[in-house]
Amino acid sequence: MNKPRKNSIGFCGGAYGDEGKGRFVDEYVHKFAKKGKVVLYRDNGGSNAGHTVAFDDVKLALHQLPSGVFVKNVVCVLGKGMVLNPNDLLMEIEEVKKASGGKIIAEIKIDEMAALSLDTHRAFETALSNYQSGGKGSTGRGISPAYMDVILRHPLRMRDLKKWDKKKIKDHYKLYKNLIKGLGFDLAKMEAKRLDGTTTFVGSEKEFINELKTHASKLKKYIEDVSGFIKETWANTKDYAYVFEKSQAIGLDMRYGVYPDVTASDCTLGGVTYSTEGTIDSFQIEKRVAVIKATYMSSVGIRKIPTLVEGEFANRVREDANEYGATTKRPRGIAYLDLPAIKYYQKAGYTTHLGLTHMDIVYKDTPVMVCIGYEINGKPVDYRPDQEYLLKVKPVYKEFKTWDQKAMMEARKESEIPKNAQIFLKYVSDYVGLPILVIAMGPKREETIFL
Repeated sequence: MNKPRKNSIGFCGGAYGDEGKGRFVDEYVHKFAKKGKVVLYRDNGGSNAGHTVAFDDVKLALHQLPSGVFVKNVVCVLGKGMVLNPNDLLMEIEEVKKASGGKIIAEIKIDEMAALSLDTHRAFETALSNYQSGGKGSTGRGISPAYMDVILRHPLRMRDLKKWDKKKIKDHYKLYKNLIKGLGFDLAKMEAKRLDGTTTFVGSEKEFINELKTHASKLKKYIEDVSGFIKETWANTKDYAYVFEKSQAIGLDMRYGVYPDVTASDCTLGGVTYSTEGTIDSFQIEKRVAVIKATYMSSVGIRKIPTLVEGEFANRVREDANEYGATTKRPRGIAYLDLPAIKYYQKAGYTTHLGLTHMDIVYKDTPVMVCIGYEINGKPVDYRPDQEYLLKVKPVYKEFKTWDQKAMMEARKESEIPKNAQIFLKYVSDYVGLPILVIAMGPKREETIFL
């Protein structure tokens, strides 16, 4: 195995997404950018991702752009493993420009090999969802059909926009017109939702192509063959730090998640190897951090988590922690922390450390409930990512004494963490088998403690 590459760190969601990994990405990007240049790399997902960036008076939900786009000395790379929607991306770039005084602070590079996710894909996803129930776990952003194009060997890629391969684009439209016709719908009359929540008709072949050509003219300056840049900067450990920001989470990976609430991309840090075409071995990333919520879990979709909780506690957490999807705005289901699931996901996700957010979500009248095992008919069983199986298991819980929320919020170093919180953190680390690198009590940078 290759030696870890200095000044490199990767962050992924350790459970079901929306864990707050963007705030740790922001933390490390700023830390590295003070000393030199930073490559911030995204390698999966598209506009189905959602992470909120907050600074000064700005609060902006990003989707395809990584969290460090507002930082000097940063090069944001949208990698081959992503599926990018041109209209949404341009809309997001304009929002970032507006929030940062009219220009993009970081540099943006789009890998020419990244696949396109288009209105045709969104229309197909809608048609399929109406035809059968298999699409219920989707965000409606056309992500799965875009990845399907890659698997079926007929994707449109960003370089097809840059060189404007009109024939290939026309063939794409015709293919989806026929696919959707087979499901009983007319592609031109189908609606596709945009990033700002508005909808538009896909339109005729001519209308579709003309709009895409307009997007291509605006995006082509960002599109390039990034392979040489990645190879050169990854080898240059002195001048370049690397931060990897995954979208979604390991528990949403189609191989390790619970159907149908899974996504189509590789949500583990192993996906970096594919996206960089082997230039970067994922195991070379010095620290590979899975981010989880400390005192509870949350989930969007129809999956039934064994530790799901309803009632006053769930409502309290949902409001206090703003548990609504950054992309979908859907209210998230609230569950007690499920350590068997977390341990499984870390084994699958190539992670070396944990990062915990929401250490402030505790209540003086309520113990911190943690699932430490499962039983079926009184016999201990392990976690498996299968819904039918998980409906049978009975969680085994351990209660932890709560800690002072105000003291936790005011803590700025490890020795200031309340004793009960320290006991809790040690138990989580020992159970999962990974050290805890960093914890957070709130969205502000100073509300962070490095362990």
